[in-house]
Amino acid sequence: MVKIRILGGGGEVGRSAFQVIDRGKSVLLDYGINFDEEDKPCFPEHVRPVDLSGLIISHAHLDHIGASPLLYITGRIPVYLTKPTLDLARLLIIDFLKISSAYVDYDISEFENMVSNAVFINYGVEYSVDDFTLLATSAGHILGSSMIYLETPSGHNILYTGDVNTINTWTLSAAELWPKKVDTLIIESTYGDRKHPSRHFVEKQLVNIIEETVDNNGVVLIPAFSIGRSQEVMSIVQTEIPHVEVYLDGMSCEITNIYLKYREFLRDPALFEKIVENTYFVRGWSDRRKVWRKPCVIIASAGMLKGGPSVYYLKKLSDDSRNSVVLVSYQAPNSPGFKLLSNGGVEEYGIINLKPRLYWLDLSSHAGKDGLLSIIKKYRSFLKNIVLIHGETESIVGFKKIIRENVDEDVKIHTPVNGDEIELFE
Repeated sequence: MVKIRILGGGGEVGRSAFQVIDRGKSVLLDYGINFDEEDKPCFPEHVRPVDLSGLIISHAHLDHIGASPLLYITGRIPVYLTKPTLDLARLLIIDFLKISSAYVDYDISEFENMVSNAVFINYGVEYSVDDFTLLATSAGHILGSSMIYLETPSGHNILYTGDVNTINTWTLSAAELWPKKVDTLIIESTYGDRKHPSRHFVEKQLVNIIEETVDNNGVVLIPAFSIGRSQEVMSIVQTEIPHVEVYLDGMSCEITNIYLKYREFLRDPALFEKIVENTYFVRGWSDRRKVWRKPCVIIASAGMLKGGPSVYYLKKLSDDSRNSVVLVSYQAPNSPGFKLLSNGGVEEYGIINLKPRLYWLDLSSHAGKDGLLSIIKKYRSFLKNIVLIHGETESIVGFKKIIRENVDEDVKIHTPVNGDEIELFE
């Protein structure tokens, strides 16, 4: 009997951690964190490294890899991931430790232990993980992100989507669905109950906002996640309105260099190289104090306005109604970005009433319900189990109802919470 232990990511977004057990062997799919309302890290349930044949990482976001170094305090298990995932994770882990080290039981040395046990994987190539067989394909989410096809020792075929995007974007191609039999699908449900607006429509909105603001001698501030969202917005602006000056600031600059380093993972490497060439990288405070004084677009981390240069720019631009602030990232409850959208200001930053026009645009790198359902339809001929993870309760309940209308009655739909152990139907 194949079992899945839900160590994290059950009935919640983030903290993904799923232990697959078969015939006395087990592997771990991701080992991430999330954050509580006070922005303190929350870790998944404990698993002993000695019980694992390997750790498989889907991508570099902290909610999928942030707890992984804990396994290397005493353990030395192989970790399977793409090369860009490791490079991106290094930056995120270092930044995470700077901010949250008081709440974390590992330091950078444990991350380096993990690095020394890395097995780099390429898309479309099979790897043996003890008695398991692993094959990864592009998930279309961020650079180096993977969907994981896993054959267990007894021959049970599992697909773990990780975070997945099923549409082409400027930087990445849509997720690659491999022609394989899948018995059990472990699928994210972040937006399982909702449909994203047309990407073309949202991009056109962004372009119109920028053109109108710049024509009015204003500045457009776009706080954005460093990985993925910054590069996507940069690509949209540079391609659609190349006459507008674009400045990139914060960790996004280092991340963009990693995107260039692994350009073979990109949808159009030549186009991205040209986009980067035409983008101004803010190199320090001397640049930072100048760029917001003239009409332009500034893309800066952090996407939720929790810190980074985006906060500096927000304060400088907050009193001029000619400017615009465009949020393009998910805004967690109680984050400064969420407060800005809800209240029109961020009191802790001294901004009571933001004068620039404020927008929120949906440029998500997660598939909506239609994209997620397309994955299920692709594999439904052989599906026996669907496990809904990485979603809030409302999203999972809505998605389960949609799935039930599209698969056979004998397909078991699991909606686990953390601590559950699922026995899979053969």
